[in-house]
Amino acid sequence: MKHDRVYLFSLVLVLFIAMESAAADWPNWRGPDRNGKVSADGFNPAFAKDGAKVKWSVDIGVGFTGVTVVGNRVYTAGWKDGNTWFYCFNKRTGDGLWSHTFPTKKYDNLNVGGPSGTPAVDGDRVYHQARDGQTFCYHATTGKVIWKKDLAKAYNVKVPTWGFSGSPVVIGDVVYLDMGKIIALNKATGEEIWATKDFGPAYSTPAPFEFKGKDYLAVFPKSGLYVLERASGKQVAHQPWKTNYGVHAATPVVVGDTILVSSEYNNGCALLKFNGSGLEILWENKNLRQKMGTSVYHDGAFYGFDSTKLTCVDAKTGEEKWDQRGLGHGTIIMAGDTLIVLSDSGELLTAKASPDGFKPISSAKLIDGDKTVWTAPTLANGMLYVRGSKGKLVCIDASE
Repeated sequence: MKHDRVYLFSLVLVLFIAMESAAADWPNWRGPDRNGKVSADGFNPAFAKDGAKVKWSVDIGVGFTGVTVVGNRVYTAGWKDGNTWFYCFNKRTGDGLWSHTFPTKKYDNLNVGGPSGTPAVDGDRVYHQARDGQTFCYHATTGKVIWKKDLAKAYNVKVPTWGFSGSPVVIGDVVYLDMGKIIALNKATGEEIWATKDFGPAYSTPAPFEFKGKDYLAVFPKSGLYVLERASGKQVAHQPWKTNYGVHAATPVVVGDTILVSSEYNNGCALLKFNGSGLEILWENKNLRQKMGTSVYHDGAFYGFDSTKLTCVDAKTGEEKWDQRGLGHGTIIMAGDTLIVLSDSGELLTAKASPDGFKPISSAKLIDGDKTVWTAPTLANGMLYVRGSKGKLVCIDASE
């Protein structure tokens, strides 16, 4: 009987830990729900009032690849000495568990270069695309390469000026990538399911959504916003959108039947309504010109960067409610109703999301000597992960 009780307690404990971990993981670009938001459970917005509690930091090489966290493993990438390095670290200690290297160009055109796409973890597999289009499926625990595809060569698409910056999106049995041609691959083998025509240079990540029981992708390559049927890749709707240099880096933000697009170079933003067969512009202005980062939506407002200003925009009207200067080309995520903002010089700030203004709760300088901290932070299990473009990756305890 005693052994039965011990076994039952152990089983319940294991299940509880597994459920807690899964609920708090950050498995892919823009978090568990692909909207830049995560639960505030285990997160203290005032964590930095008495100084940030650094758990560990490592040098991973230059680049902008985001951090994904699943279970006890942290995944990201950097560039050193002619190679892209893909890493798996121990979440608690920062110790390296495995890594994989392969030669790539640096792509250091007007920035430090290095990889940009964020890994996607799905079960015991992790997927990543390098700036030159090389795409890998690794075993998440051992680092064994399950399959590899040089998609730029395979699909005869030109590597864009700044290299591919989008992230793999894994849903069901399929991995989706935006390379100008939108490509759907079998996640187990890397074999093609479907591919579109070439829509032009691409830096963005597909945004999956559902409308009236059907599954779609919103994609944002050079020639504008497209809505595709997820099962077939069939084009359903298109809204032309022209930006200097063809840089559409922000992921489309889908809220209900509306889609926000935004781009820099004094272009602006627009909110469009999708009706199942077409797109209608609800409003368009220059209140949200995002160069790299992607906005988050909360309670009737979009929060994001208008060039070098953090801003709040009314989702219904497009009206700017407030702006906060001095943060450069920053990035933003959310925990519950708390904004987590990272400036391009490595300062992290928290504030309650409100259309009434930006009132910081706490702040901490996490990256020094770097003016292109353009990678959105990651929050998982009460830990914040911040990486600088020059190679520093730091893990902060944000739970107390």
